[in-house]
Amino acid sequence: MKRVQRSLRLATLIWLAAATVGCDKAPEELRDLGALPAWSFKTEQGVTVSDRSLAGKPWVANFLFTSCPTSCPPLAQATAKLQSRIGLWRPSTGPRIISFTVDPVTDSAEVLRTFARKYGADAKIWSFARADYAATDALVTRGFLQPLIRSDRRPDAPLTGVAATPTPIDTAHSMRFVLVDGSGTMRALYDSDPHSLARLDKALRWLYEHPR
Repeated sequence: MKRVQRSLRLATLIWLAAATVGCDKAPEELRDLGALPAWSFKTEQGVTVSDRSLAGKPWVANFLFTSCPTSCPPLAQATAKLQSRIGLWRPSTGPRIISFTVDPVTDSAEVLRTFARKYGADAKIWSFARADYAATDALVTRGFLQPLIRSDRRPDAPLTGVAATPTPIDTAHSMRFVLVDGSGTMRALYDSDPHSLARLDKALRWLYEHPR
């Protein structure tokens, strides 16, 4: 019996050692996808959120607008699920999710607060960010390197007349989550299906526990 107990203890120690080594291994999808430029937006609570305020901890970005009737509601639901996952392990000052509105004309702070309540956003984890359209377009397309194509704007046309009008509902924008590390470098892109959200949550936690 004692021999069996010793064997069980040894097997447990070996398993724990293997699990620890596995936790120290970076998720295979993490890459250096480029550094984000300096940026500064306002949240739905009127608080400034920027590259500086998020520095030092990894975070997640996505892009939506509240009047979008098709793709954005499922994206918001997926974000709520990601928030729940992160909430299971996140310390009080841990990683955050930032949803950037691509329709700042319609999405006032009040509209974003209503949208946040609808999807159960916890402002300590999940915030909504807005700036003028020119700054938004620049950050999304030239910073995050994600699409933002409006039906009322020709490719590469100036923003004259567009920046002051609501985003058309048939605007094409990214539906992916972008994982950013504490140095402001994009590390991976994820879809919103359950498997991808699980991988994103795991990678986010790894980056938090292994800062550069």
